[in-house]
Amino acid sequence: MSRSYQEIGLTEKAEDFLEENCQRIPNVVCPKCGEVISTKQDSKEYAFEDMFYGAGPCLREYRLNDGRVAREVVQTAPWDGGPMAFFCLEIDGKREFEWTEDEINKYY
Repeated sequence: MSRSYQEIGLTEKAEDFLEENCQRIPNVVCPKCGEVISTKQDSKEYAFEDMFYGAGPCLREYRLNDGRVAREVVQTAPWDGGPMAFFCLEIDGKREFEWTEDEINKYY
């Protein structure tokens, strides 16, 4: 068995929340007419967490439509051939959309 960092990431509910509540910024603009063709979430990397010999997550923060900021944080990192990073969101100092114990155990 090889040992390596495994990024599990956010729950589906957290991803859905960001899709619905994150500010959007243009990422493709028509060069001829200037029309916005597509947008992406307004986010940026705010931290790197070295979890396994230089490997680990680059954590992101997201600007929400209501002006708040949601940050990815590592909720837990159980070991299974290396750390498995499960993220949740932190909004106004409170953790949201955490993984349940049952959901985490399905990865073993």
